[in-house]
Amino acid sequence: MSETMIEVWRGSVRQWELDEMGHWNTQFYAARFHEALVVLFGLSGMPGLYSPRSPSTLSYDESHIRFHREAHAGAPLHITGGFLGVEESTATIVLVMYHSVSGQVAATFRVRVSHVTAPEGTVTLPWPPAFTEAAASRRVDLPKEAQARSTGDDPVVMTAARHRAMELGLKRTAIGLIEQDACDAFGRMGLQKFIGAVGNGVKQLTGPLHAIVAENAVAPTGKIGGALLEFRILKGKTPRLGDCFEIWAGLQRADKRVMHLVFWMIDPITGTVFGSMQSVAVVFDIDRRGIIDISPAAEAALLPHLVAGLDL
Repeated sequence: MSETMIEVWRGSVRQWELDEMGHWNTQFYAARFHEALVVLFGLSGMPGLYSPRSPSTLSYDESHIRFHREAHAGAPLHITGGFLGVEESTATIVLVMYHSVSGQVAATFRVRVSHVTAPEGTVTLPWPPAFTEAAASRRVDLPKEAQARSTGDDPVVMTAARHRAMELGLKRTAIGLIEQDACDAFGRMGLQKFIGAVGNGVKQLTGPLHAIVAENAVAPTGKIGGALLEFRILKGKTPRLGDCFEIWAGLQRADKRVMHLVFWMIDPITGTVFGSMQSVAVVFDIDRRGIIDISPAAEAALLPHLVAGLDL
């Protein structure tokens, strides 16, 4: 087993990838992690998995992302990666993104993928022996920074369903169309765009919640925003080019510092579930660049907004 992960991506933050608070938008962390993943597989004997000519590709089954330190425009970054385990047709990978100057961890990504036929992705395939051997030589232990902190790690069954979203009183935060720029060479929507779709409508849910926290803060606050600490994403049916989607969301729980939010991506026409995500977030004071604690008064005021029984 290798003791050291290998470098699989290097670059920097582009100005146009920032959100309104000057943070690197979370969807672009996912985009760079995807690039790094594909490079890792290429260096391990499976190049071209996202080429339109490839007979097989990867399917994301479950993903976990932790955000450790902000990244701003121009920040130089690099990613290292390795394999946590390889089964007959699945693999679990860990990737760590670093600030290249300081060496501090910016974010971590842990993902379980399946080897599937392309372009349909409906049949799982065994890994080639040469890949299995190469991946074994790049086997690493899970770094402590990549361990789940607030989302949990236990196996879960996805509970998302359109009728259940309405029964629970979830809020529809986005509705739209999966277009070409959201898709890979096989017409499948990528993880980056799933996160982007959630992010585009998130303030439909969090705007009133942030206001409650700010109004009940112990000390006066400046301009209010949000910051994300951790994601856990479960895959449903893969959304494809031309599919319509809607995002349903709710507040799962809140404690002294963080809010646990759940988002379901569903086809509004067929009711097909595309995926679900638990997001661990904080309320952020943009002016002083600090987290706003959720006071006891704010916790009480948030109680009517909690959705009982909401899970991934």
